[in-house]
Amino acid sequence: MNNKAHIVVDMLYDFIDGTMACHNSQNAVRESIQFINSNPGQQVFYITDSHPANHCSFIENGGIWPAHCVKGTRGQQIHQSYFTQVTDHCNRPCDANTLAKGEDPKQEQYSGFEAKDRAGKTLEEFLRDKGVQEVIVSGIATEYCINATVSDLSDAGFKVSLVQEALAYVDRQGHEETLIK
Repeated sequence: MNNKAHIVVDMLYDFIDGTMACHNSQNAVRESIQFINSNPGQQVFYITDSHPANHCSFIENGGIWPAHCVKGTRGQQIHQSYFTQVTDHCNRPCDANTLAKGEDPKQEQYSGFEAKDRAGKTLEEFLRDKGVQEVIVSGIATEYCINATVSDLSDAGFKVSLVQEALAYVDRQGHEETLIK
């Protein structure tokens, strides 16, 4: 059994070309898919922001962000390339490997560590059940969701590394400062 897993965080349209489009996002998608295809046998899990329309993080609800990744919208969908370009069908997004975060309208949630599948199983539970000890992370945005996810995974005892070419970010300086932490 392979004790490594790849976590793809928030490769969603609103962060790629939508209301919160991030720098390097198209390249991050390509590099993430290339990494997945170059490492067959590694399990892949997808973390998705999945907000209700009344989420507390939205400006119109007193938060700091424009409305984004609202459940049921194109902006909340994983980029289509993961469905068409990931060569191993088992590593394409599906109900069995996709977990949602940010579903509680009253709570901000950057980290994918406690994201849940439809049955309520967390990413941590998936990783522990599969004997995963090492996690490789790609996704959006370095300063926020990537940083929080990596921190929580590390705190829980997982060995964590990044596919740096497969990261997108809000601000280049913030991205670089986060990487040197």
